[in-house]
Order: sequence, then structure tokens, then C-alpha cells
Amino acid sequence: MPPFLDIIAILALGFCAALGLGSMLVPSWAAGVVRLVEDPDPDKPGGFSEFRATYGGLLLLIHLSVLIIMLQDQLDLTYKIFALFPVAMGWIGAGLGRTISLIMDKEKNRSNGLIPVWIPMEFALGFAILAPVFGLQS
Repeated sequence: MPPFLDIIAILALGFCAALGLGSMLVPSWAAGVVRLVEDPDPDKPGGFSEFRATYGGLLLLIHLSVLIIMLQDQLDLTYKIFALFPVAMGWIGAGLGRTISLIMDKEKNRSNGLIPVWIPMEFALGFAILAPVFGLQS
């Protein structure tokens, strides 16, 4: 059984993979979550491929691949960090970018909406994915 900190990371990775799967299968749901719309220009129909690809397939497979690596008992944590770290930094970077947007883009954001909810969630996901690293002894 993995240590407690590994379980935190595994749950966070599973949640993120589920977000990706949901976005890939139901792109209109992803569009609603991120409050983006497909191109309204009738000469440029579509846009759902971006939701299925970026918010769907990319999120699903990145998190699923790290989850598979985390579940390999024969791998030492020092090797797993190379998979965990960039994914965790991606979520922390998203939280940082959204924080900057909340502060600097007041007129461009129609309203704060879920931005104050997503910021701590993105930071929490990043640090949850990094949780096993916090258990390392020097």
C-alpha cells in the first residue's frame, strides 16, 4: 500500500485525469467550466476540437501517465519525481497565472466568476501532486 502522501498525489492525478476525460467526452461541459466559447464566426465553425484536445486528451493522458508511473512499486520516488514535478508545476503555474489575471485583468474579465475558486484549487492540485516529495528525508 502506498504511503499517505502518495495516496494524496494518486487521488489528485485521478481527479485531473477525470477532468480530462470529461472534457474529451463532453466538450460543451469543458467550455462551460472554462467559460470559453467556440468561434462565433459562421465561416469558422467548430472549436470543440480544442476542448477535446487540450482540456480533454492532453489533461487525461498527462495525468494518467503520471498516475501509472506512481503506481509502479519497483520505482523509487526519486525517479517518480521526474514525472510528478512538471505536472505539479503546470497546475501551480495555472494558479499563478489566474492570480495575476484576477489582479490585472479586472476590466477584461466580465466578472470574477469562479476565478477565486479555481485559484486555490489549482494550487491545491499542484501541491497535492507534489505531496510525495514533501515526505522525502534528506
